[in-house]
Amino acid sequence: MAALDLRIATCVALPEPDVDQAPLTAALAAAGQSAALVGWDDPAADWDAPIPILLRSTWNYPVAPDAFLAWIDRAAAAAALLNPPDVVRGNLHKRYLLELAARGVPTVPTVLVERGQRCELAAITTPGAASVVIKPAIGAASMATRRFAPGDPAALDHLAAITAERAALVQPYVASVEGHGERALVWIDGELSHAIRKRPRFTGDHEHVDGPFAIADDERAVAEAALAPVADRILYGRVDLARDATGQPVVMELELIEPSLYLVHHPPALARFVAAIGRWLAGL
Repeated sequence: MAALDLRIATCVALPEPDVDQAPLTAALAAAGQSAALVGWDDPAADWDAPIPILLRSTWNYPVAPDAFLAWIDRAAAAAALLNPPDVVRGNLHKRYLLELAARGVPTVPTVLVERGQRCELAAITTPGAASVVIKPAIGAASMATRRFAPGDPAALDHLAAITAERAALVQPYVASVEGHGERALVWIDGELSHAIRKRPRFTGDHEHVDGPFAIADDERAVAEAALAPVADRILYGRVDLARDATGQPVVMELELIEPSLYLVHHPPALARFVAAIGRWLAGL
């Protein structure tokens, strides 16, 4: 049996299909790279083996973040891991949005409500916002993400249900996601590769995307500013942007752990990704 070049970290039971999985594994095989999909949460997996690990669809980690971080430490102690473990840790909790704002990166206004913290309705109502969005501070996809009209007491109930177990975020709903759309800008191997448009998504919704689209200059500037501290250390990433009421692009999410890269929407990105993986492996 041929030696394994790479393990692609996924999870035992994907919460939704990974559209990148099949084209990526096929392209790696065509490039002569022996890769295996392995669930980070598979108790039979030997994560102490010194085989490089590429994080991809570990999408169930929000239900067990402490176990996931313990796995990150174990895996990274035995083998090279991309993206790097400190980047993963820094991106796990969406308090990074507050850190981006503190650096001057245009970011959707965000209130962080810690676990067990009590709030009045006025404290989570953004002046002028048509509605608010409440979601977990450690989450993925549309997990427990809901939209509420200003003053809706159900918002506090939902917030309390989240903060009984974990921290939560409260943000104004950015109306441009319905027309211009939320733009997901994909970063691969040192540069922005392509952008797709995502439709608004809440608990129970399926993801709908289209594109690719040209990356506007102001979107590029915001995305590059968001990525600047880690740009030379990551293989991949994604910056999700929307335009606020003034037309300014603002960061909605910075995805550096396991983002979909929408490789089927832009084949050159797949080729770039596979070539970069090959160079990484060759340099280990």
